[in-house]
Amino acid sequence: MASQWKSEFRVFPTLRGYRRSWLTRDLLAGLSFGAITIPGQLATAHLAGMPTITGLYGFLAACLMAALLAANRHLALGMDSTIAPMLAAGLVGVGVAAGSEQYIGLALVTTFMVGFLLLIVGIGKMGWVGDFLSRPVVTGFLGGIAIIIVINQLPQFFGINSVFERTPVRLLHFLQNVSDFNLPTLIVGVASLALLLGFSRIGGRFPGALVVLVLAIATSAIFDLSALGVRTLGPLKSGLPSLTLPPLTFDSIELTMGTALAISIICMAQTSATTRTSAAIGGFETDINADFRAVGAANVLSSFFGAFTANASPPSTAIIAESRGRTQATALFASVLAVLLMFASRLIEALPEATLSAILIFIAIRIFHLDEMIAMKNYSWRAFSLMLTAMLGVVVLGVGYGVGLAVLISVLDRARRTARPELLRLGRTPEGQWVKHSASNSEELPGVAVFRLNGPLWFGNANWFREEMLAAIPEDSEKPDLLVLDTTGVDDIDYTGNSAVIQVAELCELRTVGLAIVTHPGKTDRAFHKGGLIEDIGQDRVFESVEAAVVALDPAADLPFED
Repeated sequence: MASQWKSEFRVFPTLRGYRRSWLTRDLLAGLSFGAITIPGQLATAHLAGMPTITGLYGFLAACLMAALLAANRHLALGMDSTIAPMLAAGLVGVGVAAGSEQYIGLALVTTFMVGFLLLIVGIGKMGWVGDFLSRPVVTGFLGGIAIIIVINQLPQFFGINSVFERTPVRLLHFLQNVSDFNLPTLIVGVASLALLLGFSRIGGRFPGALVVLVLAIATSAIFDLSALGVRTLGPLKSGLPSLTLPPLTFDSIELTMGTALAISIICMAQTSATTRTSAAIGGFETDINADFRAVGAANVLSSFFGAFTANASPPSTAIIAESRGRTQATALFASVLAVLLMFASRLIEALPEATLSAILIFIAIRIFHLDEMIAMKNYSWRAFSLMLTAMLGVVVLGVGYGVGLAVLISVLDRARRTARPELLRLGRTPEGQWVKHSASNSEELPGVAVFRLNGPLWFGNANWFREEMLAAIPEDSEKPDLLVLDTTGVDDIDYTGNSAVIQVAELCELRTVGLAIVTHPGKTDRAFHKGGLIEDIGQDRVFESVEAAVVALDPAADLPFED
């Protein structure tokens, strides 16, 4: 047991068997990762309503835990602009003033709870939970988050006062006060955003955000932009974070549990997608449960550092892969940059808030996947409507309720699909293949009705399936002589579904219609035996192909297409 535990819960898994030849690649990849990512960490702290320096604290915690526990050599963890507004909205939603001591304390509790929940998922090997949100819902959710980020950052971008309210109220407040904008602030914001968009065309490995950060700080210091009404970060705490325990109480846990659950769901979905995609592209294997444990531990340590929620980062993961990083040593090298900046925090005191807002708006543009939304519209109006509902739900109802709506939509959509799976009436081709009857070269045989169910047969669709079969064997002269049920497409069947098939068999006997079951060895076949169906109809009525069933049970059937 102990040896199994050690093999499954390894520390520094990607650093085992480290080779000196990997060092240069990891160093360069780590420096690129840090230089490109750190400006966004500062901006994300701003978005979360936390002290700016906590972006570095959280990034340090994320890098350390990625190196310690992550099984994916390219997986990048850090403060995430997707979940930062969820944290802020969740805390403001329970009546806490943004930026207050209580706000920061509850942010630490939320972060700890997120880490605790993700650790449970990772230790319990429940990585499948990360696949629970459908792609349209995730795309809509990210689109909604992007809209929220832009609306939340418009006041700082224009240099006007903001209010911590729901997104529609914030937008209304901005529109009512936009005439009071500060021109120098707007110029800084527009210039920063234009440079970010321009640098993004150079390539993902170019540290455009870092260059913009340096230029903005230099411009602010040289021209004393604060004297022109441009708000800057001001004095920041210097040095390493001090370890502190989150104020965990029954009241604080009760206040933050809903937000923590919502954030955990998004962390699981994003981590699952990021780690699996990067491993597939990189051609290596990963352990998704180990990666969940890494994200969970990163959040727990982040709460001890006085920071906020961490998550897997798809763009940063891509940067490490493009930089040809070999191991999670890249995270350790990136953390060194963060530590150096902590001790040199005075260098960023002159950074305009409008530049941070520009960075966040740039991030929002990147996570608003318009091309995928158009692809969904062209593929299916149903997928597009799911995406649109999730996006509007996040924007109008708030992130917490929006996530709940997104999960509900995913579950209902899945239930709808399995409740009405594909039920095909088959015809025979000249080559002896049984295909959908609407195919131009297929014909139904006289007196033979063949149906194939493609999907699970469970309590959600058992009544529907039974009614469809009853309609296929009417009491009048139109009824067939033989009903063939092809269940090779049934991937799961429960007790209610098995009972529905038995009821169809009983009605076939009552109406003197022959019945044949086509099945393959597996779960469905075992269910038919355990449920008593095979005993009722007889083993001689069970076949492995439709053709075999028709030939055996209806020898008088005309098969005019046989060679």
